[in-house]
Amino acid sequence: MFNGTVTVKLSNPIKWEDREISQVNLDFDKVTGAVINQCERETFQGGNLSGLVRSMSAEYCARMAALISGIPFRAIEKLKAEDYDCVWQTVGAYVGKQNPQEFYNQFVEGIEGDEEFFTDPAEEPEKSE
Repeated sequence: MFNGTVTVKLSNPIKWEDREISQVNLDFDKVTGAVINQCERETFQGGNLSGLVRSMSAEYCARMAALISGIPFRAIEKLKAEDYDCVWQTVGAYVGKQNPQEFYNQFVEGIEGDEEFFTDPAEEPEKSE
């Protein structure tokens, strides 16, 4: 199991109360049974059943990110989509028993190293007459 902190640098820092948040320090050493239970309770309490597969649930993983980073969940939700995706998916890698640092490195490399990150649309097949 991974121990340590993954620092997610935000491409779009946000203002929250009296501070600017430019990175999210995901301290996976803070994950305990109580943290897992709290994330499940808060995710399911709102009626979100996507938490059944915890590593694929944006809300579950974002709640865990909030608890282990010290940044309020509401602030995590205010992140721009690309930053939010990076944060929750890095936690999702951890929850799915993958190395979150390796995942984050690949995630960032994929964004920065490829000008056209999305694939080209498929070509239409030729119509036969």
